[in-house]
Amino acid sequence: MNSMLRRGIAAVGLAALLAGCTSTPAADPSGSPATTPGKLAVPTVKHVPRTADSYPFSAADHARVPVDLASHGFVEEEYFLSGNANVYTLADGTLAIEESDIPYTNRILVRRPSDPAKATGVVLVDIYNASNGYDIEDMWRRLYSNILLEGHTYVGVTSKPINVDALYQFDLERYQELSWYDEPEASCPRHELIDFATAGPWVDVPCTETGLAWDILTQVGTAIRDPQASEQILGDIDVKSVFLIGQSQSGTYLNTYVNNFHNQVTQDNGGTPVFDGYLTAAGNWLERSIRDGEYQNGGSAENNQTGMVPGPATPVDIDVPWMIVDSESDTALFQAQATKERALDDQTRVWQISGTGHTYSWSPVVPDNAELLKAGRPERVFPEVYTPYPMEPSMIAATQALINNHQNSTALPATKWFERDAEGNLVRDDNGNVLGGVRYGLMELALAKFLGFAKPGDMNGVAEPITAEQFQQRWSDRADYLSKQSEFDDTMIEAGYLTPDGKAIFAERANLVLDEIGIPA
Repeated sequence: MNSMLRRGIAAVGLAALLAGCTSTPAADPSGSPATTPGKLAVPTVKHVPRTADSYPFSAADHARVPVDLASHGFVEEEYFLSGNANVYTLADGTLAIEESDIPYTNRILVRRPSDPAKATGVVLVDIYNASNGYDIEDMWRRLYSNILLEGHTYVGVTSKPINVDALYQFDLERYQELSWYDEPEASCPRHELIDFATAGPWVDVPCTETGLAWDILTQVGTAIRDPQASEQILGDIDVKSVFLIGQSQSGTYLNTYVNNFHNQVTQDNGGTPVFDGYLTAAGNWLERSIRDGEYQNGGSAENNQTGMVPGPATPVDIDVPWMIVDSESDTALFQAQATKERALDDQTRVWQISGTGHTYSWSPVVPDNAELLKAGRPERVFPEVYTPYPMEPSMIAATQALINNHQNSTALPATKWFERDAEGNLVRDDNGNVLGGVRYGLMELALAKFLGFAKPGDMNGVAEPITAEQFQQRWSDRADYLSKQSEFDDTMIEAGYLTPDGKAIFAERANLVLDEIGIPA
């Protein structure tokens, strides 16, 4: 794929862009040794205002292509949440407390409609990805166009001590209150910054504990549910549905939370879920270690420095919808078994999306490189090539499926696995595209061989367009092709695997590939 198509892909992003006090802890009715009342306590909320000299890391107007949220009727606000969290262990195969009531202060970044009357009441809680050592807003860049269009509320949550270190380096005066420390202050130096170039993104920050994340996530949910805290965070928005979402490493956090905490938290909350559903994006069937240095389900530090471990063999039985969306490149990027067909709970669906890359490095809404350097992190390196086949429409449709199921009891669209041969290899059609999974018009009416990965480890993929001669053998002109693509994608909308704005994204991408092939407009 040449530079003309790469420039066109970037242009698509631009087009889309423009188109209190802590509560009294709740009682623990279960008496379970695995949890304490404090895990469901409402954290203290502190607004951190923007000033002429200080603004949030990953602020929308400091993106690679700045986003004017006000022009979309949105506001962006940052808050610190403070409370106490437990650290858990699975050493004996059963969830239990390893350390209790560790004080923490964490940050959330909120983007919501400024007019509550225009808000849908859908709150998407995004676990920030830590794979590059800073708060990566993976699900914002996947869903932002739909969030702004529909009027959903987005809440990003810092998820790991290495990300807090990046915030310290970005603006220590602003972020010095943040704490994931599990050692007494007298014995542990605070704010000792990491040399990221030497340490890398997987380092365990001294005196901190990643395992605080599970109660922190629960308490973000309780804050959104609590009338007083919610008013501080969301204003007068009427909260109707709260979903926990995450991509890649954050998807493994989400899997860990659902498999190990959802049912316990629901039981301890009197049978009411804190989160109404879940979306794992490009995280497959992997989990995050339950705490630093401990690996469940047969994982170990020796075979995985990232702290990711296999998911359980038996699916968890949950009472809320859980959507899992895999990209094609995940089959090469992750452990082999993680994307293969497995047993599922009745409330869980897996959509595997042929032709898609694990990430979208050219997204216009990633932080500007100047922001990363300020946070002590390397500049983002943009790929020379990658597939124009987008993952975003699938993510948008999966989110809508969660909303429809929770609010209207609409059945979740069926699971779609990649087709594999007897040896477990992906099976491809005559155009070289993977069979099975969720396939949209751009693939069924193939303008290219869309590969989720050019080689193992590649996260962006590549495409090999057909020739003009091949096009003319199949369709009469551009209008003929686009009409047939539209008809096919209408069937995908009806089946629940696509939304109208997702269909429009596919049409834009089709036009880019048609330009590359040389088909007249």
